[in-house]
Amino acid sequence: MFNQYKACASIARGHTKHTLKLAAIAVLYALSTQSGVSKTSAQTVETIEVRGQINSLLIESDLDLSTSSSPDLRKQLTTLPSINVNGNGRVSGIVQYRGLFSDRVRVTIDDTLIAGAGPNAMDSPLSHVIGNMSQQVTLYHSIAPVSAGPETLGGALDISDIPPKYTSANEFEVAGAVMLGAFNNDGKSVSAMFNAVNKSSYFGIIADKQRGDSYESGRGSLVPNTHYDRSGIKLSAGYQNGPHRASIYVSSRDTGESGTPALAMDIQFVDALVAGINYEYSINQDWSLVAKLSANNNEHEMDNFSQRATPMPAMYRLNTVDSEGRGAELVLSDNSENWSNQFGLSFNTAEHNSRITNPNAGAFFLQNFNNVNRELSSIFAEWQNKTKQQYGVIEWQFGTRFSQVNASADEIDSNMAMMNPNVRTLRDNFNNTDRDLDFNLLDMVVKASYGITDSIKLQVGGALKQKAPSYNQLFSWFPLGVSAGLADGRNYLGNTNLQKESAIKADFGLLLSGKNWRFTPNVFYSDIDDYILGVSSNNMVANMIANMNNIQIPLVWQNQDARLYGIDFSYAYSVSRQLSFSALGQYVRAKQTDDIKQDLYRIAPLSVDLSLKWSEEKYDISILSRIVAAQDKVAELQNESETAGYAIVDIQAKYFFSPELSLSFVAENLFDKEYANHLSGVNRVRDADIAVGDKLPSAGRNLGLYMSYQF
Repeated sequence: MFNQYKACASIARGHTKHTLKLAAIAVLYALSTQSGVSKTSAQTVETIEVRGQINSLLIESDLDLSTSSSPDLRKQLTTLPSINVNGNGRVSGIVQYRGLFSDRVRVTIDDTLIAGAGPNAMDSPLSHVIGNMSQQVTLYHSIAPVSAGPETLGGALDISDIPPKYTSANEFEVAGAVMLGAFNNDGKSVSAMFNAVNKSSYFGIIADKQRGDSYESGRGSLVPNTHYDRSGIKLSAGYQNGPHRASIYVSSRDTGESGTPALAMDIQFVDALVAGINYEYSINQDWSLVAKLSANNNEHEMDNFSQRATPMPAMYRLNTVDSEGRGAELVLSDNSENWSNQFGLSFNTAEHNSRITNPNAGAFFLQNFNNVNRELSSIFAEWQNKTKQQYGVIEWQFGTRFSQVNASADEIDSNMAMMNPNVRTLRDNFNNTDRDLDFNLLDMVVKASYGITDSIKLQVGGALKQKAPSYNQLFSWFPLGVSAGLADGRNYLGNTNLQKESAIKADFGLLLSGKNWRFTPNVFYSDIDDYILGVSSNNMVANMIANMNNIQIPLVWQNQDARLYGIDFSYAYSVSRQLSFSALGQYVRAKQTDDIKQDLYRIAPLSVDLSLKWSEEKYDISILSRIVAAQDKVAELQNESETAGYAIVDIQAKYFFSPELSLSFVAENLFDKEYANHLSGVNRVRDADIAVGDKLPSAGRNLGLYMSYQF
C-alpha cells in the first residue's frame, strides 16, 4: 500500500505525511536541496527516507540546516510548504500553517503533546527540541488525516529524534558527533550526541548549549531583548526481541534569562521535563500494535523588570506558572497488500496554574489560573486503499475520529478584591460560574488521488475538523495580556459560554513532473464556524478597570465566523549533475466573515523562496533568496500595523575535509537589508532603539561558521 522512496534531500509532499529523516551523524547543517541530484562520494553525510502515503508526492524542497543561526528549527521549518513561525522571542516560536497557529496546529515533540506552562506560549513546543542534530520532521501537508491526532483543525507537525538502527552483532557499536557554531552577533552553540547499539539494544545521549546576545538590525539599531540562554539533555534507550520492540526517553530543557520583546514580560527561567515509553508488537505479517505513554512537567517564571527598563516599583510583576501533561495512546494497524488501516484511542490531560505577584509588595497577588484541568479522550478509525485501474492508480482514504474534551477550573482570588469593588465583582462572577465544561468533537476526512499518467497526478481532499476552546479562552477572569502568544498588546477576558470551532476544509493539488523537474501546486480552502477571536468587551466592570488604568478596553473571546483560502507550490529543476534550482511559494487570505468583517491577525504575507545550488565531491555552495510581499491586510482591532515587502539573500558554503570533518560558512542577510518579518510582532520594551509599538526588525548581516566532527 505504501509507496516508498529514498532520495538525498528530497521531500515527500502532498496530502500526505512528510517524513524527513536526518542521519544521526548529520550535524545542524547536514541537509540541503539537491533537486534529484545525489552525491555518491564518501563525504555524503545527509540522507532522508521518504515514506509516501495516500495522495503522496515526491518533490524537492530546501531544508538546509546550515542556512540559519536560529537556535530552534524555525527557519528550517519555513522551507516546508505553507509553514511559518510567529516569533515572540528567539526561543519562543509559534508554528503557523496556512494562516492558523497556536494550538489550532497540533505540534508534538517525540509524539508528545506538550502542555506548556506559559499562558503566552513562551515555552512553545519548538522550545522543547533538544540538539538539532538528528531530527525527523513529520508534516501532514494539506488536510491532516484523523490518525494524526485530535484537534488538528489547523494541521499537524511532529519533530522527533531518529533512534539508532539495530545492528546484527552482539557487540555494541559506538558512534557520535559534535557540532560547534559561532556567529557575529555573539551567538554560540555546541551540540553533541552519542549512541551505543547492538542487535537487541541501544543507548543514546543528546545534549546542547545555546546562547546569544541581542542582535542589531540592518541599520545598526539594537533590537531589544532578543538574547537567549538555554541548555538541554536527552537520554534514550531501546530494546527488541522477536516481535517486541520497546523504547524509553527522558529529556530536560533548562532555559535561562531570554527575551520576548513582543510580549509584556521576559523569561526568567523555564525548567521543562519530558518523558515517554513506547512499545510495539508485531502480531503477524500484516497487523501490529503500538502503545505509548508520555508525560511532561514545566516550571516557569517571567517578569517585566529584570531584563527591560524598570517600571515604577508598584508596577513590578512576577508571574509564576507551572503545568503538567500526561498522555496515553493505543493504535492497531493493518498493512496488507492493498489496504493500510489504523484504529486507535488516546487520552491526554493538562493542568495549569498561574500566580502573579509583586516582589516590592508582599501582599499583592492575583491568582490568574488555579488548578485548570483539560482532559481529552479520543477514538478513531482510518481506512486506506490503493487499486490499479485501467487508466491509472486510484488511492483513497477515509477516516473518522470522535473526541470529548472536559475543561475545569478551581476558584480564583486576588488581594485587590478587598479594596476594589470592580475586581471583587469579576472574582465573584467567575467563582459563581459553571466551570466544569464538556465539548464533543467530530472529525471526518476523505481524500482521493488519481495517477492519470506517470507524470500527472491529481489529488483532492475534504474534511470536517472541530476543536474545543483553550483554557485561557475559557478561564481568563481578569483582563490581562494572556492570549496564547498572539502578542497584540490587548488585554483579554475569557468566556465560559464559548462553543467549539468547526471547519469545513477542501484541498486540490497536482503533481506535474518531467525527466528532471517537478511542479506541485495546491489550492486550499477553510470555512470555520464559531472561530474564536477577541471582540470589544461589553463587560462594564472590566471596562471600568481598563479606564481607571488608562488602557484600551479589553477584548473578550467570542465565537465568530472566518474564512481562509490560498495556494502553495513547489518547483524543482535539475539543470545538471552539479547545478539545481528550486522554488517554494505560498499565499493565504484570512478574514472574519461576520460582525466586524476584518482581516485576521498576524497572517503571513505572500512569499517566494528561491534556491540555486552547486554541488561537487568536496563542497556545496548555495545561494538562497526570500522574496516577501507587503502585508496590508491587517487586523485593526488588534492594532496591527502594515509591513513593507522585502527581499534578502543568504549564502551557504560547506566543505568536507574528510568523511568525519566538515566546515560550513553561513551568511544571512548578505546585503545588510533593514526589514521586518510581519510575524515578529511589535516591540513592547521601553527605552530601546526601537520605539514601543514599532515592528521588530530582523537581524542585519550575520556571518557564522559551523564545524562538525563525527566518529
